[in-house]
Amino acid sequence: MKKLIITLILAAVSVSAFAAGDGHGAVDMGAMLKNFGYRVLVFVLFVIILFKLLKKPILEFLDKRSKEIEKSIQTAKEANETAKTEIESYKLKMKGFEKDLETMKQRALEAAENEKKAIIEDAGKQIEKLGRLAESRIQADYKKASEELKQKAVAAALEAAQAKLGQELTPDRQSEILGNYIKKLGVIR
Repeated sequence: MKKLIITLILAAVSVSAFAAGDGHGAVDMGAMLKNFGYRVLVFVLFVIILFKLLKKPILEFLDKRSKEIEKSIQTAKEANETAKTEIESYKLKMKGFEKDLETMKQRALEAAENEKKAIIEDAGKQIEKLGRLAESRIQADYKKASEELKQKAVAAALEAAQAKLGQELTPDRQSEILGNYIKKLGVIR
């Protein structure tokens, strides 16, 4: 700051000296210093008047600005503390959520395992049921085929007997022979 004031004073003296010259090279140093003194006095008075007039508004502005800065700093500190508290709260919640998620995952795995067992058990029951159904159908088909085979065998035997005996058989005699043959097949079986 002092360097700036000294530089300004030297510049003012140089300009004053140059302006005061009459062009012949003769410079009145006393007049030049007197002129410079007046100029410095006017400048100092101007600075003092400006200082007196602007001191209070500038100080109020600076005081207001410093209070605003302090308030902003305090607000930022409070926001920082609030954010830290919320972060901790969220961390605790996340741990709880992770625990809940693990529990839900375990339950889902257990439910899936139980469902798998139920499906396998149901499939086993269905297989047994289908096996019994197939076996009963086989038995029914066997009986049906057996009856058909018996009837065909009887019919073939009857035809063979008729061919051997000729037309001598009466319907009563045919029924009797058929009954005897069926009885014999029932014993064999």
